[in-house]
Amino acid sequence: MYTAIIVDDEPWIIEGLKAGVDWGERGFSVIGDARNGQEALVLIERLQPDFVLTDIKMPLLNGLELIKKGKAVSKHTLFVVLSGHAEFTYAQKALNFGAFGYCLKPFEIEEIQSMLKRLSKALAAKKNRPSHDHVSELYEAICAGEMDTVKRVLEENGMPLNDARTSIIPIVVQGKELPLAWPNIKHLGFRMSLRRYGFLVYEHHVKAFLQSVVEAYGTAPYSIGIGHSLSELARLEGSVESASLAAYGLFSTGKPGIYYSAIADSPIVEHLKGIADAITRKDRIQFVACMESTRVHFHDGTFRMNDAYLLFTSTMYLFTRDGMKAGGKLFEGYQHLYEHFGNVDAMLDYLIVHTSGFIVEDVEARTMSVSHKKIKDILLYIHNNYTQEITIPSLSEKFQLSPNYLCHLFKKEVGENFVEYVSRQRIQYACKLLVETTLSIHEIGEKCGFNDYFYFTRIFKRIKSMSPTQYREKQPPP
Repeated sequence: MYTAIIVDDEPWIIEGLKAGVDWGERGFSVIGDARNGQEALVLIERLQPDFVLTDIKMPLLNGLELIKKGKAVSKHTLFVVLSGHAEFTYAQKALNFGAFGYCLKPFEIEEIQSMLKRLSKALAAKKNRPSHDHVSELYEAICAGEMDTVKRVLEENGMPLNDARTSIIPIVVQGKELPLAWPNIKHLGFRMSLRRYGFLVYEHHVKAFLQSVVEAYGTAPYSIGIGHSLSELARLEGSVESASLAAYGLFSTGKPGIYYSAIADSPIVEHLKGIADAITRKDRIQFVACMESTRVHFHDGTFRMNDAYLLFTSTMYLFTRDGMKAGGKLFEGYQHLYEHFGNVDAMLDYLIVHTSGFIVEDVEARTMSVSHKKIKDILLYIHNNYTQEITIPSLSEKFQLSPNYLCHLFKKEVGENFVEYVSRQRIQYACKLLVETTLSIHEIGEKCGFNDYFYFTRIFKRIKSMSPTQYREKQPPP
């Protein structure tokens, strides 16, 4: 039986977890609980539990501090954090501090049960694992912030970190099986996870080390993250974390290579606001536009793995928050996300396809009478992109139909010609924006794919028998 401690400053959450979760079924016994981080730390040191389920925001000692200090007093203990959506960046940080996973509030009991199942497997594997050597001890000490242990291991292996003359650069490599020892290059290597390796390399050896790694991979895909140069132990944990994030460069950009730690803050928050607004208003077009905009930022290196993780998890959370049963996956960390999707394009495509039926009425319902498979595909493409420039030649090339045949087939299957259909979709979207936003008529026209204001108002009048301004004025106040 594995032992567990629950930590939350809300007593009703603790009691709800105790009563609602079948701990014994998963092989766990709750041996203690605490209302704040300081109280929890005392319990962890005294009881040495196998697992701690902790809130993030708590008095005296928050969840992040508890994880760091808890690992120092009980090295074998695994931590899972409870986090509200507003605190999700803290949950991200907790994963970087070595937390096993997280559960977003409000959580379902089934989610906790599933987490316990994975914990049980991880704890069983941990107890059956042979004792760690100094290399594994080094990585665990870095994650736990145990600088005395880190200092000792570095000194025992002839890599003391004393001053600028012995600066070290953390390097993390993601790819196929890789040796931890490289001849003629002073370094210290450690396995971080499956196909993920960390190295501490003296700065003057970095160039030679990187060349050796790149040669070892040849044509096989790889991604190398470079941390910040450091000459003092206090900065080691942050530099390793930066290198670890940078090593997901292949996932983010789709290109193998060497990636350096980001310095500037990511603008992902503004994109998340746009996504949240699109989901709240069930605006499919804005949602797809936000996804495609982030795709560009991932490819050019502006967004990185932590942004991908935040984007995916926040989007799935927003659907469940709004009462939509998205039925999608949630991932416990960057590596889990990486292993499932392989690259950010697959992740974004999943979000666009998976959430299509939840934002607007199902396109398939509109195409019940359409029998031709390619016309169905064309209609789906139009509904995802009608605010962009779409032409018969571009559709002809994309769907491999001659322009004349496409026009004939479209009119036969849909009942109106291509231009009329696209114009009607744009005007319907314009009506939605006129009701739900305070955007100007000119801005709405542009968002709907009309670059000419007067052309927009003319088409609007033809379809709705009134101007955009008159349409907005006729709507009841919110």
